[in-house]
Amino acid sequence: MAFLILHLNEPGRQASKVALAIEHIVSVREIADDAGTEIKMSDGTIINVTEPYSVIINDLTQFGVKVATANSTR
Repeated sequence: MAFLILHLNEPGRQASKVALAIEHIVSVREIADDAGTEIKMSDGTIINVTEPYSVIINDLTQFGVKVATANSTR
């Protein structure tokens, strides 16, 4: 099972990292300019990370993963 290591974007908390199992990622959505990216997991959990949308999509593409992408809120 492949994992992505991402930095959580938790307002008011110290930056931390999380490993997400790629097979459980359902969708990836850019939430706003420089505000990070929202990732929806198969269990319905939504995780906000600081990595740019394009970086995450490129990483997933390298693994050959296709995810449902929602429209940006820009």
